Amino acid sequence: MQLLCYEEEAMKDKNLLVFERPPVSRIISCAAAFGSAAIFFMYLAEHPTDYHFLPMFALVLLFLGTLAAMVLQYGDHIYFSDVGVKYENRLLSLFGRRGHWMRWEDIVEVREVKQKILILLSRDGRRMLVDAILGYAIARAEILRRAPQAIQSGTLARDDS
Repeated sequence: MQLLCYEEEAMKDKNLLVFERPPVSRIISCAAAFGSAAIFFMYLAEHPTDYHFLPMFALVLLFLGTLAAMVLQYGDHIYFSDVGVKYENRLLSLFGRRGHWMRWEDIVEVREVKQKILILLSRDGRRMLVDAILGYAIARAEILRRAPQAIQSGTLARDDS
């Protein structure tokens, strides 16, 4: 019951920041889906009478994979509130895979990889990945401001020296 109240409190927070995937990566994933569909239809056009199962199956899997990646890209959201940070994919939440909040005080390490990816490690062993979002610099600054107790490693550690 306490966890539910915590999540409701965090989502109603008026200082809630929401980060999404950048439009360029969304457009690229759409182009990949359309491109894989085009390859499938080109195969059908070039082999009007002699379809082979294996290439058709592979092309259908390629299209379905790029389509799934495209749809999942549009559902990714990272929420920052005064009480914590949460990653959630709206599409996956429809299937019962809901995101979980990580409290700021539970974050024990913030690791940055190549100044593009942040990995948040919590006290209970959970990890959260913050990458490829619109406003990465803002998200990075907010995490460092709200979790000052966390050990900074990776390229963050080099910034301090």
